[in-house]
Amino acid sequence: MYAYIEGKLALKEATHVIVDVQGVGYEIKISLNTYAAIKNAEKSRLFTYLHVKEDAHTLYGFVAIE
Repeated sequence: MYAYIEGKLALKEATHVIVDVQGVGYEIKISLNTYAAIKNAEKSRLFTYLHVKEDAHTLYGFVAIE
């Protein structure tokens, strides 16, 4: 559904981030490898996977190493 989300990193923690995209905050679960890659960044593009379950919709993000 979402290929990637790009915006300002409003909150960064080891397990999740909140990405502000024009006033909308997306909570995205991340790995420790992704956290290490973005911990000093103010903005980021995270490629995403939306995991849909009966009781939750969870967005996972991964950084592309170039």
